[in-house]
Amino acid sequence: MKVDVTDHGQCKIMKLEGEFFLTSVRQVEDTWNRLVAEAPSVIGIDCKEMCFLDSSAIGTFVKFLHSSMSHNIKLIFFDLNDSIIKIFNKAKLNKIFTIMTREEFESVFLKGPHTSL
Repeated sequence: MKVDVTDHGQCKIMKLEGEFFLTSVRQVEDTWNRLVAEAPSVIGIDCKEMCFLDSSAIGTFVKFLHSSMSHNIKLIFFDLNDSIIKIFNKAKLNKIFTIMTREEFESVFLKGPHTSL
């Protein structure tokens, strides 16, 4: 699992690449905690390059939702590929998370001419 962060002021983006298994939870949680400490208004999780997640990853995402709510941060998952959409739908995560396309996310949270991901 590769984790990259981009800073767009009050909007932080955590890009997850590869397979998100139990062995990656600590790395992803550490990155999340650093982002939350910066007190952004939005954290977007870019899922385009994430190809699989297991139940521990799902639990981590649910933990992120609770954390974001308690810190008044909007948590947005965006650019999910087909395999991740299937997992989200099967686990009913599409009912509890805010999910957007890349275009929707950029138009709502990254306004301006030079903010393309």
